[in-house]
Amino acid sequence: MTEQIAQALAKADGVPLQADPTRYQRLARAALQAMIVPTDTMIDAAHAAVSFDDAWAIDSRTDFRRAVRAMIAQALAEAQKGGD
Repeated sequence: MTEQIAQALAKADGVPLQADPTRYQRLARAALQAMIVPTDTMIDAAHAAVSFDDAWAIDSRTDFRRAVRAMIAQALAEAQKGGD
């Protein structure tokens, strides 16, 4: 995960990751560290990810993948609207 975030940060800066891999990996770890304490938006996103179907239970890797995607999509949508 840190590698994906580091790649995204470097891309956002318009440089290849190889330009300064240590810096981007450090920034990626810092970004993940900040998410250890969930914001209201993160909690809302997690709730939205698992509450769309009361009968649905997370019991496979595919279900976890769906939940994570839904959480991230919800958090990004709220951030675009000026949320957390």
